[in-house]
Amino acid sequence: MAMPKPDLDLDLLRCFVSVVETGSFTLAAKRLHLTQSAVTLKIQRLEEILNHELFWRKSKGFELTLDGAVTLGYAHRLLDLGQELMERIAKSTHTVRIGILHHLAFQDFPVSIAEFRRQWPSLHLTLDLGTTEELLEGIENNRFDIVVASSGYTSMADYRMSSNVSEDHLQKETLKWVQSERSQLDPQVDPLPLVTFGPLCRFRPIAFDVLQKASRTWEVVYSGSSLNALQSAIQADLGYAVLPTYSIGPGAKAVPKNAGLPALPQVNLSLYMRKSPIETLAKRVGSFIAESAKRWQTTELGKTEPKPADLESVRSLRLIKSR
Repeated sequence: MAMPKPDLDLDLLRCFVSVVETGSFTLAAKRLHLTQSAVTLKIQRLEEILNHELFWRKSKGFELTLDGAVTLGYAHRLLDLGQELMERIAKSTHTVRIGILHHLAFQDFPVSIAEFRRQWPSLHLTLDLGTTEELLEGIENNRFDIVVASSGYTSMADYRMSSNVSEDHLQKETLKWVQSERSQLDPQVDPLPLVTFGPLCRFRPIAFDVLQKASRTWEVVYSGSSLNALQSAIQADLGYAVLPTYSIGPGAKAVPKNAGLPALPQVNLSLYMRKSPIETLAKRVGSFIAESAKRWQTTELGKTEPKPADLESVRSLRLIKSR
């Protein structure tokens, strides 16, 4: 009587897919929060179950064998089916999890999300803040369905993201030097006092770079973990900050162009989305965010009230529900 073959473990397939997508056993171990030796053992176990080698080991890295390429296609399908089963059995309440950069948590974006939730109460939206690195790690680890973060990470050679994550350009951000409305600081005196987000903030190296190119010296006098903390430091006149126009809060203003500070570049924002069983809903929410983003750059603080959310996206969601 033939011995029964062991069942395929989805955990082994998940490990295999992570190795292929990252191109490295080390990076796969980091993504899965395992040791490199544990990843190696899982791949060996999968090869034993299938009775075929999945990789050609080379002096530098590896390549998929023909059987490995076939296995990869099935692995994606089985993992997707497993996730779909979990969603179906758990009777998901259609939660779309959104992650945004700290400096976006002001004015239009939260107001638009609140309006969206009022118009579509059966769709549960959760909103969390973080740095680009934290948010992208979150979408990799399935903590977010949608992330608004800095552009370019899906194409960076040293930051290989899962093929389940797509990136679409959202908008350009116009950066400004920001100071207290009643500032007594002299922008031409060095070292220039700076108030910034933490070391992972993308605006921080931008400020350092333009100041260095202008032969200016600087000193970080305050490092905050949230937009509110940064706004408080600006209002207290501790130093100068770099923020997009729409993130300038009450009690603060843009530094005049003739004040002597070097010009700041524009930067790009992207919308990152994760492939999942709720992808259709997530795409609608993503379209809504994109429409909202068109207003962010044109909002003048203190002069224009935040506009209500784009109702066309909401109507589209209603159509999905009614089908």
